[in-house]
Amino acid sequence: MRKKILSPKIYPLDGDMRKFWLIKWYDATGKPCKIYGNMNSLPTKALRLKEANRLIAEILSPGIKDDKRKTDLVGQLSDLLEYKKPMMEWASYTSYSTILRAFALWYRKARAENKDTVAGDYIRHMHVIGLHKNTIRNRLMVLRGLVKELIPHKQLHNPFDGIKAKRVKAQSKLPFTDNQLMELLPVVEQEDPQLRDAIDFCFYLFFRPKEIRALKISHILFEPMQVIASDDVLKDDDNYLKAIPLGMYRHIEKYKGYPPEYYIFSKDGLPGPERLSRDHISRRMTDILRRLNYHKRYTLYSFVHTGIMMAERAGIPHKQLQLQKGHANLQMLEEYLKDIKITTGMQLVNDFPSLPASTGKENILPASGTQRLNTCYWPAPTNSLVLPGSYHGKQQ
Repeated sequence: MRKKILSPKIYPLDGDMRKFWLIKWYDATGKPCKIYGNMNSLPTKALRLKEANRLIAEILSPGIKDDKRKTDLVGQLSDLLEYKKPMMEWASYTSYSTILRAFALWYRKARAENKDTVAGDYIRHMHVIGLHKNTIRNRLMVLRGLVKELIPHKQLHNPFDGIKAKRVKAQSKLPFTDNQLMELLPVVEQEDPQLRDAIDFCFYLFFRPKEIRALKISHILFEPMQVIASDDVLKDDDNYLKAIPLGMYRHIEKYKGYPPEYYIFSKDGLPGPERLSRDHISRRMTDILRRLNYHKRYTLYSFVHTGIMMAERAGIPHKQLQLQKGHANLQMLEEYLKDIKITTGMQLVNDFPSLPASTGKENILPASGTQRLNTCYWPAPTNSLVLPGSYHGKQQ
């Protein structure tokens, strides 16, 4: 067996500031070790190299502090996470690593300044620096869970037990009204045809904006007209088929001539071998919306809400909407509809009785039924939905 190289090395070897810096080495038993220190919080390459050399000197010095490093809470949690790594999804592992790294940077610095600092003080620190309550709650749950796994082996007290972090319900994205769609869609179609295509995948197929970037030509079943929603596309590990409504047929057919391995949304506005970056399409939609002075609760995801709301109002059965959206059961769909229907109580808007005029003048509010407001496009009584202002469904 080849002997492991014991000398610590700085990674990345090319010193690229865009990458995450760390030091790797093997101990006397051949066990791999790594340390981050404060390198990644430093703004220049020179400062990072200075910190890296300090850490290397510490590792190689007599009476090595590494023994303490591996026996403190952070070291034990790091070892546990590395042990769990082969059993975790990559996205989960990277998320846990980021949370643990942030905690480690605070914990060791805080302990160096005050030995009485306890791990639970990290929650107060996150509130002080202004992190969102949901971020604090998520970090607390991860750290508490990791420590809980250590307790049977290390006989530790869990410093995160008893700490509560309130979850703040996020505000859902607003669905578009008919008038908004008539204003917005022609602008998008003229300025960014690829973004207009992305809107259809959100509106008709209920794909999340971050999911459509992973769609390939091979995910489209041209006969029968369906799209494969597989686990390499979806946020959740699942596989099912989404039906393509009639209003999207003509749009889908233009992809027939492309290689199956091509991404539907690629560079230059056409299908290609490279997919777009994570938030690229969403940012393009946001730029247009902000330029047109739309509220920040309108995003590309709003087209998902718009499609579901219009389909539900058109009388499409909830079971079919559940299958198209990918919800595990009808109850999840009902909760989803309840959430987005906050802004769609049109009977209340149109039929709520008005106060009588107290000055003898004519009531400034229209009587019920005299001027009805419409905040949602109601499609023609067919079995397909067609976006207003769209070329889909029109004669060429």
